[in-house]
Amino acid sequence: MSRKLRCLVIGIPEAKPAEGSLRPEEFASISLDELDSYLPLPAALELVVAPLFCNRFDALEIIERLGAQDYRKVLRVVAPRLPNRQVVLRELRSHAARQGMTIELIEEG
Repeated sequence: MSRKLRCLVIGIPEAKPAEGSLRPEEFASISLDELDSYLPLPAALELVVAPLFCNRFDALEIIERLGAQDYRKVLRVVAPRLPNRQVVLRELRSHAARQGMTIELIEEG
């Protein structure tokens, strides 16, 4: 794992960085099972991206796992269109605040 890693995507296998935004060693898209091989998280890591929910985990689990690794930066949560975005965001932020993390919620679709 690169110590230069700046963006880690968990559980979104088709994810790719925006063209020209990151060098290959600065980006990784992994399954949750691969997370342990990226520990300890590099100091250069600025952003983790994960789905709100999927078959194997949800964003609350990612918040807890990252918090246990002293990750205190940004977690961007990707979700489908939500009927009440503010309720979901408030719940995510309440969990993230206890871990010292900042949450961004991005809706697709």
